[in-house]
Amino acid sequence: MNPAMSSPWSRRGVWLLALVVLGLFPVLFESGTEQLTRWIPLVVAGIGLNLLTGFNGQVSIGHGAFFGLGAYACGIWVNDHDGQFLMGFIVAIVLCFFAGGIVGLPALRIRGLALALMTIAVGTLFPDIIRQFEGLTGGSSGLGIQTLKLNGRGRLQDRTTEWLAPGWSGFSSDQWRFYVFAIIAAICVAMTAALIRSRTGRALIAIRDNEVAAETNGIAVDRLKVITFGLSAALAGIGGAMFALIDFNLTPDSFNLNFSLNLLVIVVIGGSGTILGPVVGALSVGLFNDVIVKRVLPNDLGLVGPVILGVVLVLSMQFSPGGTVGSIKHVVEERQLKRRTALPPTP
Repeated sequence: MNPAMSSPWSRRGVWLLALVVLGLFPVLFESGTEQLTRWIPLVVAGIGLNLLTGFNGQVSIGHGAFFGLGAYACGIWVNDHDGQFLMGFIVAIVLCFFAGGIVGLPALRIRGLALALMTIAVGTLFPDIIRQFEGLTGGSSGLGIQTLKLNGRGRLQDRTTEWLAPGWSGFSSDQWRFYVFAIIAAICVAMTAALIRSRTGRALIAIRDNEVAAETNGIAVDRLKVITFGLSAALAGIGGAMFALIDFNLTPDSFNLNFSLNLLVIVVIGGSGTILGPVVGALSVGLFNDVIVKRVLPNDLGLVGPVILGVVLVLSMQFSPGGTVGSIKHVVEERQLKRRTALPPTP
């Protein structure tokens, strides 16, 4: 059989296997479901940053600010509107899209190192801005996501929000949250893939490869760059809203510059400019930070976790610029090419 014909079926088999494993994980490993659920917001935020940096070529080292903005927007809405989770997501998406567009406007005139420094400033200032609006965000004390509930005496009282699974589902709350978030992440992956494969996606890549040539060929470079910044921030906002509905207690320090750097590591290690790169990168970084650093390394070595990640980032950029997914894709393409050249010519 021609390898070119069999490869689509191979890819479908891999996707099917991945979906089966993902679907069975909460049932077979219920104790690890909550931990895996905490990595899903990183996947979605990584998809957003990859859209901006990997496919459009705009560097952002402060994307954690949009993640935090989405988290606070969702949390504040849920607090003020008695647990309206869905509307909280929508508010986070819209707010982050416009915030991203505003931050993206200076990117029309600056690029490269100057753009990176500007986004670093955004990521650095975000926690301080949150602290300044203490009445709205809770300041340094943090924002507890709460709703009014009846206490034992029949009086309404603020209590920590709980996201319980509906009775008809048959799942525990952790399992239900995992499946909901996994579906949202899958939709984000599918929509990003559809965008990249569309005419607009090809225009984004053209801008990344040669902005002058793209503009010469009639591509609206300025408009697409601002819209891409907005879409990237909106995806980060979705991740932030997810995080808010997992943690239910937000603090400014959770969204500092170190968090933004983790998002960049996710994109680079997973594979910048690939669809599945952020998924692999988020799972890898989550596994390293939450399992290896906290449970495997001795306590006195836990502080060197960021240093280890930094070394891995440098080595990945040096020896595997395409990241994990890019390297695998390159190996597969080379094997397919060898098989095609080894086939006898058709008469």
